[in-house]
Amino acid sequence: MRKVILKCNYSAGDIVMLTASVRDLNRRYPGKFQVDIRTPFSPIWEHNPYITPLDENDPQVETIECSYPLINLSNAVPLHCLHGFAAFLSERLGASIPLTEFKGDIFLSNEEKNWMSQVHELTGQDTPFWIIVAGGKFDVPIKWWDKERYQEVVDHFRGRIQFVQVGDSTHYHPELSGVIDLRGRTGMRQLIRLVYHAQGVLCPVTALMHLAAAVEIKHSTPQQKRACVVVAGGREPAHWEAYPNHQFIHTNGALSCCLQGGCWKSRVVPLHDGDKRDQNLCLDVVDKKLPRCMDMITAQHVINRIEWYFQGGALDYLSRGQAHAAKRGARKIRALNKKRGLLTMETALSESELFIRRLPEQPPAMQGRGIVVCGGGVKYFTIAWVCIRMLRHWGCKLPVQLWHLGTEEMDARMKDLLTPFDVECVDALEVRKRVPARMLTGYGLKPFALLHNPYREVILLDSDNVPLFDPERLFETPEYENVGALFWPDYGRLAPSRAIWHVCGVPYRDEPEFESGQIVVDKSRCWKALYLSMWYNEHADFYYRLIHGDKDTFHMAFRKLEIPYAMPYTPIQSLEGVMCQHDFQGNRIFQHRNSHKWTLAGPDKQIAGFLHEDLCIEFLNELRQKWDGIITSE
Repeated sequence: MRKVILKCNYSAGDIVMLTASVRDLNRRYPGKFQVDIRTPFSPIWEHNPYITPLDENDPQVETIECSYPLINLSNAVPLHCLHGFAAFLSERLGASIPLTEFKGDIFLSNEEKNWMSQVHELTGQDTPFWIIVAGGKFDVPIKWWDKERYQEVVDHFRGRIQFVQVGDSTHYHPELSGVIDLRGRTGMRQLIRLVYHAQGVLCPVTALMHLAAAVEIKHSTPQQKRACVVVAGGREPAHWEAYPNHQFIHTNGALSCCLQGGCWKSRVVPLHDGDKRDQNLCLDVVDKKLPRCMDMITAQHVINRIEWYFQGGALDYLSRGQAHAAKRGARKIRALNKKRGLLTMETALSESELFIRRLPEQPPAMQGRGIVVCGGGVKYFTIAWVCIRMLRHWGCKLPVQLWHLGTEEMDARMKDLLTPFDVECVDALEVRKRVPARMLTGYGLKPFALLHNPYREVILLDSDNVPLFDPERLFETPEYENVGALFWPDYGRLAPSRAIWHVCGVPYRDEPEFESGQIVVDKSRCWKALYLSMWYNEHADFYYRLIHGDKDTFHMAFRKLEIPYAMPYTPIQSLEGVMCQHDFQGNRIFQHRNSHKWTLAGPDKQIAGFLHEDLCIEFLNELRQKWDGIITSE
């Protein structure tokens, strides 16, 4: 077996193309190669099954600096950029690598797929959206289109398509109005997750175009592909860049400068930054602003191409309710952007340590024991109902608080349904008026509810978690009595290279990530760590780029403040779409349906090995008889 490390310092879009060659090498020669990667965009390779960690100092390992000289023939040969690395590696390895799919190869974990998008967090529901890139990197500004034309496109589709603007904060991305503005708020992995949820993409020739093709589409069918409209002009030959299902708007053959293919020029005017691209200037510039090939593309051209997806029946416009939610999300992010600026890799550690120094010496008043569940709206109220009914079935007498976000998620009738089970419904938005939080959406509700409930000793349960016993018994375990905090393991372990260790100022530890579907804490002993965890979640627009949601904010907070916790040694037992957790004796005590959630409409997926499934469905049928799923806002 040959061991190969592939090195490449190219841009993100190029690295996406390299993923295709690694895939096809392994498909053509299964078991013949072990491949590791050294690129500037390591998050692109996360969860890739074709990667094997290799040591560069191993004498059996060969290292290859990757390039794709085939690009120099792109105007002359009928090939796509995906063939570039494959042709290069075929020659270097002496192994023919045929292209097997017309896309790169990006992998998402089940956890990432089940994690709601940033848009969902802002709008409060699973809202369809298009990603828009209205600028680009400074190295090749010839690829930029006109901001006013992008704005004209956005304005044309207001109320029908919600655009979400993204872009690296170090690059040129002019502000657009009417969008959900996530510029500077998406790391590479977060951008990949956003693409997974996206209905479509509007961009110039850039990495996002390649991601639009490479990332699987949520709820996809074999026939369904993600919509993508690319404002390309005449810089690249269309056949070299375009994907079959994309609307690639080019001018090849329309101008003398791109008559034979792409011109491959870099800039409209010199930037005097010492880059050799200053010598590779466009020959036909309109009003010292746009290359003529980009100026020829009007806003109406782009509008027409987007409309084709809807006219042809591939996509549907927003419903009235979705449009309202999207508008609400745009307002939220706009308000957030007016507040204190986003944390950066350089400022996060100092700002968090300043917060720690400002914590009071004494904890707030609290007493008693209780259970906290977060679950408003039709989807989460339904699964919370099963969780609560199972708690009472096992004889749990602890009071329960069900936290939600506003009257749109919980009405009087829903509260009345829970009254017989000693459940208090708590509107987090009302609590927020007393204890402000910078951000309070999605996962951030969990640490907020854990911190601000009245109990001293708390069991926090995800609404889709099914307990298999009375969890109050966990308070009596020696492990809890010793440290006052119980957490449970997730599947993975944060690698030493993960930036979260550095930005939190926590020395690396080889230990499991946290799975926060269940948490047991004595707040009187752990309150500072809970406050710090909440602070991390208030800055989710930064920290969620580095970790998956709220769960490892607890991990980092407890380690940062050196507050001990206990964790059962038994790893997760996986059923289909279910994470089973255990007590310290190895007994299954929680069944977390993180993927296959209960639904009010049904039918509910039967899971092999899921205990007491019939009883859960009985409770669901009980709810269906009592409630029609209609929420009347107060």
